[in-house]
Amino acid sequence: MAVFILATLFCINLIFALNVKYAGMDTKAILTVFGNTLEQGPDGSFLNPEMILDHILSAIAIAIFFVSLFLSLFSVSSVYPDMIKQGYVDMLISKPLSRSSVFFQRFGGAMTGVFINIFYIIIFSWLILSLKFEIWSMSFLASGFVILLFFYNIFSMMIMISMFVKNPVVALLSTYFLVFIISPIIAAVERFGGSEGSFRSIISGFLNGVLPKVSDAVIFINAFHTGKDVSANIPIAAFLSGTMFLAVSLYVFKKTDF
Repeated sequence: MAVFILATLFCINLIFALNVKYAGMDTKAILTVFGNTLEQGPDGSFLNPEMILDHILSAIAIAIFFVSLFLSLFSVSSVYPDMIKQGYVDMLISKPLSRSSVFFQRFGGAMTGVFINIFYIIIFSWLILSLKFEIWSMSFLASGFVILLFFYNIFSMMIMISMFVKNPVVALLSTYFLVFIISPIIAAVERFGGSEGSFRSIISGFLNGVLPKVSDAVIFINAFHTGKDVSANIPIAAFLSGTMFLAVSLYVFKKTDF
């Protein structure tokens, strides 16, 4: 609900805060933001409306990604810890449902809620900006699936942590700690060296491969809009590690007596 309210307020603000006009035979863009008019860039050249729109859409997509990390993860953090309380699973599967069905129903429900929130703000802001700029960027709509993929990766890791700690607050804080502190540290260690072949190098390499990397997500989302070259390994790695976390979670859920 909080994401929905924030998204609505943001889009309403976008309607009144940003205005675009075209003037002259060369369709020069005149941009007005909160009453401040911009006609030229820092180098004195005319503003390129397509370039401006690409950067605005990229910034919005990245903002949506971070909001989904904080608010959406918070809203779904108790889905699995509540379900694995003593006796709760037995009550659920007293109906003709397997543990796998219960697990994926909860997962699908949580992802559907996040999907609705993400695409609500994406479609709403896309319509506003497209009408203002008179440029219809379809890639922004597709970026919703990119954001959902990276959220899937991080959410799956939080589910796995929940299976072991059985506490929504601990699982949520552990996820934030791993994503925003441990993962960047390990990535830096891998980038700036270490003795190859050592046990520490093997462990850090494994963790660097499986832990979600927010920096990679931001780079890929930005490149998705600006047309910069970026490795396709980033979304592939996010999908594979998320699926691994989910598989481990399902195994623990099926084998543990809750």
